[in-house]
Amino acid sequence: MVIIVGHRGAAGSAPENTLAGLDRAAELGLSWVEFDTFLASDHQAIVFHDENLDRCTHSSGKVADHSLDQLLTIDAGVKFAPEFIGQQIPSLRQYLIHAKKLGLKLNLELKYHQQPRQQLAEAVLEEIKHCNFPLSDLLISSFDHQILLFLHKHAKQLELAQLYEAPPENWRQQLADIDAVACHCNYQKLSVAQAKQIKLAGYRLSTYTVNEPTEITALLPWLDMVISDFPERFL
Repeated sequence: MVIIVGHRGAAGSAPENTLAGLDRAAELGLSWVEFDTFLASDHQAIVFHDENLDRCTHSSGKVADHSLDQLLTIDAGVKFAPEFIGQQIPSLRQYLIHAKKLGLKLNLELKYHQQPRQQLAEAVLEEIKHCNFPLSDLLISSFDHQILLFLHKHAKQLELAQLYEAPPENWRQQLADIDAVACHCNYQKLSVAQAKQIKLAGYRLSTYTVNEPTEITALLPWLDMVISDFPERFL
């Protein structure tokens, strides 16, 4: 059975990467949520996608130029809808604690925005440990292969997934190098033949960001997870 994953919480009906998005995912009855994390200027892990604040908040400038305390004062809900005014950019710690309380499993995507890879990986590992988040309920993914190599070397207990737009020619070697459990691809750039090859090689396969069920009809027999802004359309 294909698992439906809320993209950045449930980004079609709540502000992305916020605690309200986690609440919405839980209301929908989802078991999994995908979200993004990288570092504030003081090397604290925060939950946000873009390098800049402009698209999702009432503020502007580079996220990484702000400390965690500064980011916690920025409204991440006001641009989405009036009822979400006051939703803040969460720290990774806040997000993990809230997801754990709600019983949600997490696909944590490490965003590489030219920050030190080791510092980002270590900050995330520290928060996972601090929150005692169940590793069986956690999948770490990234487009950046180097940070996944670091995690594979230093945190072998974690399950890892490689993110691609389209699978490169050396996808088999890359997945083997990190002992990946899964491969996540843009459904628009994934052929049925590639999907079949990935599954036959023994990996779980996810596609993003699918917002209409008809968009993946041909791929569906090969998929384990579908990541969507509108997960309710698949339920």
